[in-house]
Amino acid sequence: MQYRLGLTHTGDVSNRAGTMAETTTYQRQNPYVGLPTRMFLTTEGLRLFAAKPDQLKKLKNRMGIVKEAIESDRYNALLVQKLVLNSCVEEVYVRLPNLLQYRQDIISTNNLILYAILYKKLSPSLANMLCQSPVVQAYNRKNPKYAIVGLNMISRQKIDAIRMEKPQLFEAMEREIITEVTERIKRQPISDEDKQIRIRSLDKFVAWIDKRIWYIYLIIYQTQLRRELVRSFTDMLVTYLGRTQIATHLSSLLMEFVQNAEKAHFERIVIRKRFATEKMADAFIRDRKNREAIIAEAVRSDQMLEVAWNVNPETISVGQQYRIGITISNYGIISEDTRLKLAKKMNADVDGISLDSFYTEKGEDRLGAGLGLLYNSYLEEICHKEGLMYRCNIFPEPEKEKTTVRLDITL
Repeated sequence: MQYRLGLTHTGDVSNRAGTMAETTTYQRQNPYVGLPTRMFLTTEGLRLFAAKPDQLKKLKNRMGIVKEAIESDRYNALLVQKLVLNSCVEEVYVRLPNLLQYRQDIISTNNLILYAILYKKLSPSLANMLCQSPVVQAYNRKNPKYAIVGLNMISRQKIDAIRMEKPQLFEAMEREIITEVTERIKRQPISDEDKQIRIRSLDKFVAWIDKRIWYIYLIIYQTQLRRELVRSFTDMLVTYLGRTQIATHLSSLLMEFVQNAEKAHFERIVIRKRFATEKMADAFIRDRKNREAIIAEAVRSDQMLEVAWNVNPETISVGQQYRIGITISNYGIISEDTRLKLAKKMNADVDGISLDSFYTEKGEDRLGAGLGLLYNSYLEEICHKEGLMYRCNIFPEPEKEKTTVRLDITL
C-alpha cells in the first residue's frame, strides 16, 4: 500500500481508535493543495511510512534540524488532514521566495489543520458537556442503576449492532439535530459569512460525532426528556461550531502577516541590491517584471520567506488540549522600539471598531500592522470568551537576521 501525498487512497490512515467518521473531512472541488511543503512526521507518522522509506527525505525543518520528512510541490488535502488527525504530522513547513501567489493554498492549509483539531476535539468536548448537562443529570437521578457517567462504559460492538438494526432511527435523529442547529444559527446575531461557514460545516461535524455519544443520545431520546435533550444537544453543537470563527480570523491574520512579511522581504532585497532607492522601492515592487527579478535574486541568495505550522501533540500539548504554533519569518531585523509599539497596538480595544476604520502609521505596515493587529485583537477576544489560550508575538532573530511572528493557540 502506498502513502504518497499525491494519492487519493487513505485506507491506512483511518482512526485506529475507531471513532473517526467514514465521511470526507475536507471537501474541495480540487482535492489537491498546490503549496510546496515539507511535512515532518511524528514517531507515529514515521511508523506509518516505515514500509515506504523511499518516500522520506532527510531535510531541515524551520529550526534547521535535519529530520525525516515528505517533500512535495502539492499535497492531497484529505490525506494530510487524516495524518494530522492521527497525530502523524509534527510540522508543515513552507520555504519560498514569495508567498502571496499561494494565498489560497496557505489559507487552505491553515483551515485544514485547524479543522482537523476541531474535529478531533469535538467528541471529547461533547461527551464532557453532555455528561455534565442538566438533562443527563436528571436522567441519572431517575435511573441511578443505569447512570451515564462517560463513554468508556459503552461497548462499541453493542452500538454497531444497534445501528445496523435501526439505521433509520439514527439517521432521523441526526437530521433533526442538523435542522435544529441550522435554524438556531440563522437566528444568531453574527455576520452572514459566519452563519454560512457554520452551516456549511455542520454536516461534517455531525458526521464526526462519536457513535457512543449517539447511543447516549438514543437512550434519553426515548424518554420524557426528549425535547429537553434536543434543545440541550443543539446548544452544545451551536456553541462548539462557534470555534470555526477562530479558523476564519486566524487565516485572515496569517495572511496579513504574510503580506507584510513579503513586502518587507522584497523591499530589503531592492534596497540592498540597489535596484531602487528606499523612497522608490514600493513603486519598483509593483511592476511584475521587477518582482520577477526580486524573486530570482531571493532564490540566488537563498533568502526565503517561511511559514510553519507545528502540530506535534507529543511535545506541545497538555492533556486533551492541542496547541498549534504558527510562525512567519522574513529577512530583516525589527527594531526593539518598533516591536514595543506593535506590542502596545496588539492590546487595542476593538469593541465597536470596524475593519475599514483601523489604520496605523505607514512605517509599520510592513511589519504586520493595520488589519493584522485588528484581527489579532478579535482573536484575543474570541479566545478569551471560549477559555482558550492565544498569544501573538513579534520578535527579532538576530542570529538568523530575521523577524518572526509567532502565533500560538490552544484548542
